[in-house]
Amino acid sequence: MSRRSVDIIIVNYRGAADTLQALARLAEWPHGTLWLVDNSAHEPDMAEEAAALLQAGIDHPCVRLLTPGANLGFGCACNLAFAQSSADYVLLLNPDARISTEDVLLLEQSMESQPKLAGVSPKIYWNEQHTFVLPAAFAQTPWYYVAQALATRSRRVAQWAARRGLLRAMRQMAGSKVFEVDFVAGSVLLLRRSAVLQAGGLFDPDYFMFYEDSDLSLRLRRAGYELAIVPSATAEHEYRHKAFKAGLMSQSQQHYFNKQYPLFFRWSGRLSRVPRLAGSMDLNAWFKVLAQPVSSAEEFTHQTGAAGVLAFSPTMLLMPAIFRPSMAQARPFDENEWGLLEPGPYTALLVDPESSTSPTWVYFRKA
Repeated sequence: MSRRSVDIIIVNYRGAADTLQALARLAEWPHGTLWLVDNSAHEPDMAEEAAALLQAGIDHPCVRLLTPGANLGFGCACNLAFAQSSADYVLLLNPDARISTEDVLLLEQSMESQPKLAGVSPKIYWNEQHTFVLPAAFAQTPWYYVAQALATRSRRVAQWAARRGLLRAMRQMAGSKVFEVDFVAGSVLLLRRSAVLQAGGLFDPDYFMFYEDSDLSLRLRRAGYELAIVPSATAEHEYRHKAFKAGLMSQSQQHYFNKQYPLFFRWSGRLSRVPRLAGSMDLNAWFKVLAQPVSSAEEFTHQTGAAGVLAFSPTMLLMPAIFRPSMAQARPFDENEWGLLEPGPYTALLVDPESSTSPTWVYFRKA
C-alpha cells in the first residue's frame, strides 16, 4: 500500500485511443488523482475524441480532465496539472505508454527508501510482447554532442563504443539493482514534488516539446538530487521515430544548449560548427547494406540470412539503440516488431547467439 499520495499526469493530443488504453491499464487509481490534460479538445474535428475523454472522466472518479483551450505542448500541459496537484509524488505518463498500478508502487517504494532520489523510471519495453527494451535517456551535454560527431570519423571506434554501451545497458536492465543515471526521459517518470520545487519547478515553459526532461534532469542534479532506473518495475512505450519530430527537436535543442551551456552554444556557432567535425560515413564501408527498401520482416530475414537482431537504431552510430533483453534472445524481426518501425533508415546489430563470430552491422531502409 502506498504510504504517500501519487498523482499521474497524461497529456493527450489527438490520440484519445492511446490515452484511453493507458487509463484502462491503471483501472481505478486508488492512490491519488489521475490528471488528464486534453490539448486538442478545442479543435473542431476532435469533438468525438474530446467527448470520449470527458466520459472517461465521468466514469472514473480518480480522473480530473483539464481542457486548456489550446495546444500548450507537452511541458506546459504537465505544468498545468502539476500546479493543481498537491501529491507527494507525480508520475508523468505518455498516452502511448502503459504501466500497472503495481509497477508505479514499485517506483514509489524506491523513492521512499532513498530520499536523495528526485526522479525514477522503470525498465521500459518497446512493445507489448517485451521482446525489445528502450535505452535509458542518453546524455545531453556538450561532450556527448561533440563525441557523436567525432565518432563518425572512425568506424572501428564508433562500433566498439556502441557495442560496449549496448552490453552495459543490457546488463543493467537485466538486473534488479536500482542504478543511477544522469538524465531521465519524461515518457514514464515518477518525480518527487519537493525536489522538483527545490529545483525551480517542473518544466521550463519555453520548451514546447522535447528537451524539457533533459533540462529538468540537469536542474534536479544541480540541486543535489539523484536520478535512477528501477529495473524491477516495468512499463511499455511503443516509441515511433516520426520524421515530423525533427524540427521540434532542433528548436528545443537550440534553447536547451543556449540556456544550460551558453559558452558552448556561442563557441559552436549556435551548434552549427559541431556537424563540421563529423566524417563522411561510407555506407558500404561501415555496414552490410541491404537492398533498399525492405518491405517486410520476411524480406529482412531473407536478406540477413535469418541472423538474430540484437539491437537497432534510427541513428547511424547505433547510439542510442533499442535492444533485446539478452544476447540469447536475439532473433529475426517478427511481423509485430516490424509493424512498429516507422518508414525510414535504420542500422541494426545482427548476431548468431550460438556462434562466436563477430556481429554484423547492417544498414537498411524500411519501405
